[in-house]
This record gives sequence, structure tokens and C-alpha cells, in this order.
Amino acid sequence: MDEDNEDGCRISDEIPILDRDEIDKSDAAPRVTGETLKGLVDRLLAQPLSKADANFSAIFLCLYRKFAAPGELLDTMVAQFDVLDKGDAQHMLRLSTQLRHLSIMSQWVNEYPGDFANTATRQRLAQFVSRLSHNRAFAVAAKEMQSQLEVVVPDDDVSWARADAEQDRPNTMDSFFSTTSNHSTASTLLADLNIDEHSKETASHTVVEGEGDPGKASTRSSGAPSNSSSGAHSSSWSSASFHTLYSSIEGAEREAQRLVPTPRIPFAKLQWHQFMDILDEDIAEELTRIDWIMFSSIRPRDLVRHVSLSTVQKESCKNLENVNRMISHFNHVAYWVSNLILLRDKPKHRAKALEKFMSVAWKLRQMNNYNSLGAVIAGINANAVHRLSQTRELVTLQAQKDFMRLEILMGTQKSHFAYRLAWENTSTGRIPFLPLHRRDLVSAEEGNRTFVGDDVKRINWKKFEIMGEVIVGIQKSQGTPYAELNRCPEVQRLVLEGDFIKDDEILHERSVSLEPPGTGANVNDGTRKKFAWFQR
Repeated sequence: MDEDNEDGCRISDEIPILDRDEIDKSDAAPRVTGETLKGLVDRLLAQPLSKADANFSAIFLCLYRKFAAPGELLDTMVAQFDVLDKGDAQHMLRLSTQLRHLSIMSQWVNEYPGDFANTATRQRLAQFVSRLSHNRAFAVAAKEMQSQLEVVVPDDDVSWARADAEQDRPNTMDSFFSTTSNHSTASTLLADLNIDEHSKETASHTVVEGEGDPGKASTRSSGAPSNSSSGAHSSSWSSASFHTLYSSIEGAEREAQRLVPTPRIPFAKLQWHQFMDILDEDIAEELTRIDWIMFSSIRPRDLVRHVSLSTVQKESCKNLENVNRMISHFNHVAYWVSNLILLRDKPKHRAKALEKFMSVAWKLRQMNNYNSLGAVIAGINANAVHRLSQTRELVTLQAQKDFMRLEILMGTQKSHFAYRLAWENTSTGRIPFLPLHRRDLVSAEEGNRTFVGDDVKRINWKKFEIMGEVIVGIQKSQGTPYAELNRCPEVQRLVLEGDFIKDDEILHERSVSLEPPGTGANVNDGTRKKFAWFQR
């Protein structure tokens, strides 16, 4: 006797019962993997229900250009908004959903204005904003997006990202902060945005906290948009206006440009004594202040751009200066540490400098400045310094034990497990160990395909979740400023104006001249690799 399976097919009694499931599985359709753009946009616009959903908008808006152009995303979002207008949902529910959609769109325009550099894309967005302006419920949203569209920002990502077909892209920054220019392309595009008097009156009575004088912007900022807008979907508008946000970021960039090393003071005994007389806390605080300014000037896509471009493209790209500056400063501090230790001829003087740097490293750890901590450890463990056994013998045992704990914290064991645990459990001001986070992005980018197989319509979102964890962690740390960082001119002068050696071979020769091989317990001479955290 035959029986029917779930699909109505006949199964013969001659087939053993235990084998029938095998037949069903072999005939089943293959499981579809990957995500479609529409599916991702649906999740972007949906009400967040979990921590992953809360971080989704920040990840998606930062990385979507790996698989979609801005115009394509804009059309999808506008279509989703229009579907709600035609639906039969309750008025208040529909209004709440539409406001959430507009919040995400405003966040996008606010944080990534370069995505709308294409004339046709800006025109479509301008028309959508014009349509919104005639609806009282959306007047505030229209006003905010209109103000964001008044400036023209070049697209920095055309060399690595998907871009709209280009017809007329502005190629200068002349109008970046000139919101009143009558010659701006944006002004021309928005000439038809005639918000009716009723909508203007409604918008004028809505105060957006943080708008006003850009000079009064919070110094936290400087690096990335607030996580209050990027970390979760919200029906309320961003607390900082576009102009305030970008003025503060530009302020951090201008300050960081003044912190580029200008060698002019050759290291001598005088500089050594000045260094030894400065309190460890002051040295750590100034290193943290410099790092924070440089870190705050980095936007999320700066890191994505840095790992997405080839070496040749990086050389010609001017938009990598924020990341490159912090990379160079990391190596600069490491060499600075090695040079000060190797400066004096007598082991007792070198031991004093070495022990002081070990103490500074502890202060950096207490301030959660993992970037400078890694640089100081790199300088101390450089081959030219590490081989100085006579010098190390004069360092107190307690200082060596404490430094060993820091080495374990920043060590590579179990994929930097100790550091990752400390980083994730730090809730106050913190600066990441940038080499590791950059390497994580490189691994995710190079080790995973953007699309599933050869189907360019199925997106491998797992790849972007991995990259997104790095991006969100950095955004959150930029959104948690230090309470106060006091400037120490003496330390800044020693670090940035010191003229010292940045050649490993020359440093090694200096080290050998101080403690020739065979003296003391130089068993490690020449056996340790030179530090090179960044390989460009």
C-alpha cells in the first residue's frame, strides 16, 4: 500500500521508512542565502527590537555603498514611504512609521552628505523634500533636510564605492561651509522648495537642540556623529544641526593638522632632564589629549576607505589624511620612546628613562588610552631597546612585573583576547588600539565576498556585520569624551618638536655601541623582530 507525503507525492511501500526522509531532503529546494537590498532597507526602516537592530542603521549607512549606489537606496526608501501613504493603516500608526522613515533619511543626509553629490540624486531628494514641506506633520523634517541640502559636499568615496552615473559632480570644497552662497548647485536645486507659510510657522516653533553658533559646539565631537542618532532608530530629529556637527569635526581636523611633528630640537641631555622632571600623569594626559584630537577627527567611512583602497589609490587619495595622521603619530611615539631610552650612555640613566616609560604606560592604561599604550610598549620592546640587558637589570622588579601585566593585556594571545575584553568593558572615555581594529576591518574585507556566489542581488550581510561591529565600537567611543584633558606644552614640545632617529638600523647600531654583544646577558641580541604595527 502506498501513502501520500506532504507534497501529495506517492511513496512506495518498498522504500524503508527510515530512508523516506532522505528522499524528501534530496528533492527539497536549496536554501537561499544572502540578503536583498529591499530586505535590508525594510530592516533599516523597521522599529528596532534588539541591540543588533539598534546598531543596524549606523552599520548600514556606513557600508551600504559596497553593494548599492546612493540613488538606488534613495529610490527604495522613497518607494517604501509612498507605500505607507497608500496603505490602510491607522492614521497615527502610519504617521509614526513615516516619521521613523524620515528620521533615518535625515540621519543619512546628515552623516554622509557626500552621497548626494550627484546632481540627479540631489534633485530627486529635493523634489521629495519639497513634497514633504506641504504636509504639516512633516514640516520639521522637511526644514531640517532642506538645510542639510544647502551645501554641496564632494563624494569622497567614488574610488572604492558604488556611485550614481555621474553628470555634474562638484569637485571643490568652496561651498562646503557657505550656506548662503547664491552660486551653490544646491541652492539652484532647492529653488523650488517653497514651504508654505503654515509649514514655516510650525517649523519655526520647533527648537532643535544644539543649533546655533557652531563655535559653541561640544568639543567631544569632533569625530563622529552622535550615537544617539546612529545607534538606534528614532522618530525624533538629531540633537545637533548639520552645520554644528561638521563645524566641530572640521575643528578637530584643523587642530589635528597643527599636531603634525615638526622636528627642530635635536635630542640631548637637556631634553632628557626635561623629560625626567615632568610628572608621569602630565605625560600620559598630553599623549591622550593629542590622541583624542586625532581620533575624534576620524569619520567612520575614513577607516572603510582606508582598507578598501589599493596601495596605489591610497597614494593619490587626499581623504585618508585623518587615518594616516594617527598611524604616523603611533609610530612617531614609538620611536620617541626608543630614542629617549637610548639617549644616555650610562646604563643607570637609561634604566631611569625605561622605568619612567613603564610608569607612563600604566598611567595611559588607567586613562584607557590603548593607542598610546600600544605605542609606548612598541618603543620599549623594539629590538634596539629590548636587547639592553644591563639596562633592564637596573629596573626595579616591581616595575618589570607591572609592565609584564601590560604586555599581557596588549598581547596577541587568543587574537588579543585580553585587550578586546578590556575594550568592551570600558564605559568611560577611551581611545582604541587602532592597529588591531584596522586589521579586523582588513580581515573582514579581504576574507569575505560582498555578494553570495555570482548573484549580485544577494548580499553577504554577514561580512558587513563583522565590519559593522568595529565601526559601531569606534563610533561609541567617539561619543564618550574624556571629562577634561589639560594641555602640557612641555610634553607637546618634546613629542612633536624633537628631532630624533626614525631608522631601525641606526637605532640598532646605537644600541650595540652602548651594550656590545656578549656583555651582560645579551642573549636576545638580534633575535627579536623590529616593531612595525602598521604595514601600508
